[in-house]
Amino acid sequence: MYRPLTNLLLCTALLAPGAAMAQAAPQQLVAQAEELAIEGDFDAALPLYEKAIAALAPQPAQQQALRYRYGIVLNALGARARPELYPLARAQFESVLNYLDSGASLEHSAARVRSALAHTYHQQSASEQDAVQRSHLLRTAYLLYSGAAGDLARQQEWHNLAITYFNLGQVCEWQGNLEEAVEWLEKAVALDREHGFPDLDEDRSYLLALREQINPPARASTTAI
Repeated sequence: MYRPLTNLLLCTALLAPGAAMAQAAPQQLVAQAEELAIEGDFDAALPLYEKAIAALAPQPAQQQALRYRYGIVLNALGARARPELYPLARAQFESVLNYLDSGASLEHSAARVRSALAHTYHQQSASEQDAVQRSHLLRTAYLLYSGAAGDLARQQEWHNLAITYFNLGQVCEWQGNLEEAVEWLEKAVALDREHGFPDLDEDRSYLLALREQINPPARASTTAI
């Protein structure tokens, strides 16, 4: 199980507390989109998100904040048998990164957005049947996660860093690099312990499972003596 940077509940407000809309119309569009999404009518919900984003063009900070949230929604839907939404999710995160690279700032750091972008490739690889394409998706996820991890460490975003380490470990496992996967999970567990993160038990169990793949426990002999 891969772990997203943001735990998404579609019944939760999609705008961060500090990113209130400047106009009522975009708020109403998002509220309508949320209601439709909760009902499972995503085909009707997604165009409303797009309209809200377009309506926020005069307020680029709010627009990019909504793009980030929209990317999270699209990525979650991609995992629900809608893989055609992954490129659209990536487009949202890439837009946010371009905005941040211009010198602007948002609630979420560029490193966090980059890790979210990596997650779209990571998650898509789980359902990809073509071996060559799956390898490409995993390699791209690895490179993006690795770059994000360094920045998250420098910025001391410890929980997001622990989650990124976990995801790096899983990417390595899926690539067949079990030894490196163990190294990443050891880092995740160390951060969980140091900061009291709730993922400790899950991360520790995964680390144990990886170690057992490398060194399977000896089976008791049933041969009569």
